[in-house]
Amino acid sequence: MSYSIKSDTPMPGRLAMTLLLGLLVSFAPMTIDLYLPAFPIMAGDLMTDAESIQLTLSVYMVGFAIAQTIYGPISDRFGRKPTIVFATCIYLVTSVACALATSVEQLIIFRLFQSIGAAAGPVVARAVVRDMFTREEAARMYSVVTTVVAIAPVIAPVLGGFIVIWFGWRANFWILTGFGATAMLLVIVMLPETNKSLDPSATRITRMLANFATMLSNKSYAGYVLTIIGNFSGLFAYLLGASFVLVGQLDMSPIAFGLSFGFASVGFMSGAFLGSRIVRQVGIERMCLTGTFCSAVGGAAMFGLILSDVISIWSIILPTVVYFFGMGMSQPNIQAGAISPYPHMAGAAASLLGLAQYVSAGVLSMVLAIFAFDQTFLLATIMGGSGVFAFVAFLLMIWIPMKRDAAI
Repeated sequence: MSYSIKSDTPMPGRLAMTLLLGLLVSFAPMTIDLYLPAFPIMAGDLMTDAESIQLTLSVYMVGFAIAQTIYGPISDRFGRKPTIVFATCIYLVTSVACALATSVEQLIIFRLFQSIGAAAGPVVARAVVRDMFTREEAARMYSVVTTVVAIAPVIAPVLGGFIVIWFGWRANFWILTGFGATAMLLVIVMLPETNKSLDPSATRITRMLANFATMLSNKSYAGYVLTIIGNFSGLFAYLLGASFVLVGQLDMSPIAFGLSFGFASVGFMSGAFLGSRIVRQVGIERMCLTGTFCSAVGGAAMFGLILSDVISIWSIILPTVVYFFGMGMSQPNIQAGAISPYPHMAGAAASLLGLAQYVSAGVLSMVLAIFAFDQTFLLATIMGGSGVFAFVAFLLMIWIPMKRDAAI
């Protein structure tokens, strides 16, 4: 085991650190995926429609995105550990509030604040990896962490399906309360402070805007941002529409939906695992190119099948497996490629990347919910278009310029 930083605090072993970072990144998939099988049941219990229930996810994504913008600079100024502890306290309080909500309007508000508490986990985890590892090693670590994180989308919908049948949808939020409490305890006990160059000016508005402008003016960073927007928009389209298509239209039970979602998530896990094994041999850029190509193929297949009115469980799940496999391969390398050039503002770089992916998905879902588009149309257009967009963005903004510069 070797780390690139020095610390007076004893470091946990690599396996323990990987599991801890995976737990922090898992705030998003756990808080999203656990209650997905309950969507139709929640709509009935709260006497509302599908679009209103979808808004509980949409506002979560927007709040999560905006809060990430704040937590990155905060962790650059005050440190990684106090930032995550503070945010997790917010998460605990709002998870309890969600469990006690008596109307969809209350649930929407509480989910917004829950997202603010959850947002620090992924930002801090990405910044910690940048603090500790070099570029290629960081990409490998992101892939390993992503493999661990991929367990959450496999377990969460399955667990959520059983929970909603046995105990009702509110129990899902009590589970999330316990998850947050466990994460906070482990952070307090295990996580060392990895930010050894605290920046007192990191949270000044002018400094934050200047840092963001510096990164976005870099064509490579902007390319990674556009690529991750495409990747994540397709994933979010599936999160938003799959339960209503598979459970609502194809009559799957919540438990069966959880199992099918877990099966699709195995594709993500497989892509991340493969990426962690070969990234040092083939390089970050080639991994991103291959991964985004696979997602484009999976998204295009989904578009073609649903547009041709071939709607079945397997015509939806199998293309999703391909999309998720490519995303598992490319996503960790996108993060490493984007954040690694900015060692002194790793939190800000991680924040901006998170902002891009979550706010684009959240705004997209709000538009679709407001106009009440058909869920099959959502899957067909967004997954197909997003996969192709991510591949083309990476090809034009990063791959081709990189090859052209190498030839000079």
